[in-house]
Amino acid sequence: MALRNRVLHRVANLGTLKERKLVRARFEGKPILLVRIMNNVFALESRCGEGCKSLASGIVEGFYIRCPWYHEYYDIRTGEPLGVLQCKSGIKTYKTKVDEKTGDVFVYL
Repeated sequence: MALRNRVLHRVANLGTLKERKLVRARFEGKPILLVRIMNNVFALESRCGEGCKSLASGIVEGFYIRCPWYHEYYDIRTGEPLGVLQCKSGIKTYKTKVDEKTGDVFVYL
């Protein structure tokens, strides 16, 4: 599927994603993290804003993920850091789509 020069890639199924638990996924060789909150799925890059550590063992609190290394919080909807600690760079987020019939989760590239 394509939308305005963006391609949808299937990365998971809603039924396999647990509420507020981080799941590692890959598309085109790029590691990403998926987070399910109710029937919404958010996709974000897997490294912290400084680009040096993995967020895969981070903790999801509300709409924020806490970096397990630097304890910075990032908004999973926008990738913006709260900026309370040393990490000032945001993380990349990706637009997602959930097929209502099949539960398949797609990420736009």
